[in-house]
Formats: sequence, structure tokens, C-alpha cells
Amino acid sequence: MIKKNKSGYIVAIDGPAGAGKSTVSRLLALNLQGRLLDTGAMYRSVAYFGVKENISTEIGLAKIARSINFDYDVKNQSLIVNGEEMGQRLRTQQVSGLASKISAYKGVRQILTIRQRELAQSWARSCPVIVEGRDIGTVVFPDVDYKFYVTADPTVRAERRHQQLKKQGTKGVSLQSILKANIERDKQDSGRKHAPLKCANDAIVVDTSKMSINQVVHFMTEHILGRISLIGE
Repeated sequence: MIKKNKSGYIVAIDGPAGAGKSTVSRLLALNLQGRLLDTGAMYRSVAYFGVKENISTEIGLAKIARSINFDYDVKNQSLIVNGEEMGQRLRTQQVSGLASKISAYKGVRQILTIRQRELAQSWARSCPVIVEGRDIGTVVFPDVDYKFYVTADPTVRAERRHQQLKKQGTKGVSLQSILKANIERDKQDSGRKHAPLKCANDAIVVDTSKMSINQVVHFMTEHILGRISLIGE
């Protein structure tokens, strides 16, 4: 383990679905003895409660985004939503797809962007904070010193997701359907009017297609520690 930086700092990690950024972000946070803020889980939370309460309007979903209580479980390194660990309830295909649509709503994005900044800045007073999402380095934290854009070949991303679903015991989901869904989601995320998915000009692009998770985490860790050493943080 790496000694915790007392002053704290924020690391922005963006990228498309299935590129490995969630796993990389979680392990990087562990490596740096920091906290992980999964902003995608925040959008999925809004989607989950939207479905549960049968609310689909932008105004209604914005109210949900404003009312949800977010906290952090240090032991399990996960976001707590209204006092609960949501787990796989936020990871279904239905919730993930709806979350992408909801993220195009300006009202919802504005509320969650403010909440993301508040959470990360509060945590960063005492430890490193890894913020994972799709507009972190471009919109939420455009001025942070550490930015990465994690990507991978679409087919590789689909294969990884397919294997993940198989391990979870999910049946009836083909590789082709996952690939099609990923391509559609990339199109939605990149083409939305408000805060589209894109690589920040000053972000380091990490293509994980032919890299192991450990290689990616090691590369990011060395880069961050190298910069901290250079600027004397």
C-alpha cells in the first residue's frame, strides 16, 4: 500500500461502458488509500428510483436526484444510497440503459454535477479521491491535475461484459446483443447535448484492449506518484 497523501487530491477517470474503468478506479483507490466516487452509480440510482416510483419526467427525476442521500462505505469501498448498499440492483441492463437516457436531462445533470463536486471536494480534504464517470475531466472537474481516459476496442468491451454476465449466472444475453447495446450507448453518451462523453484535451488515454487490470493500475499509480514527487505535494 502507498502512504496516504494528507492533503488529498482528485483523480478524474472517464471512458465508455465496458472499458474496465470501474475495476481500475476501485483498485486505484485502494492502491492510493483513497475513496472512489462512482458517478455512474449516482445516475443509476436516479434511474432505479425512477423505475420503482414510476417517474419518467425530467422534473420528477430531478427531484429524485436532489432528494437521494449519498454516503460512502469505507469497508466495501462503495456508494451508499439512502442508507443501503444497492449492489446489482444498479447494474441491470434496464437500469444502465435508462441511466444513459436520464443523463441527457440537463436538470438531472446539473444537480448531480453539484453533488459530485461537493462529495469529492469534501473527501479530498483528507485523502485521494478517484472520480469515475463520463464527463469528469471535461465538466465536473476540468481543472484537476490527474486525468485519464480509459477505453478499449468495442468487441473487447462486449466480450468482457459477456463473461461478467456469465459468471453472474445471467442467461440469454448474446455477445452480439451486448456489442449492439454498447455501440448504441456510446452513441447516446457521445451525442448528448449536455456534457457528452469525450476525452479531455489534457487527459492521458489508456487503451486497455491488450493490458491487464494490474498493468493499468500500476501505470496510473506510477504517473500520479511521479507528478506528486515533481510538484512536491
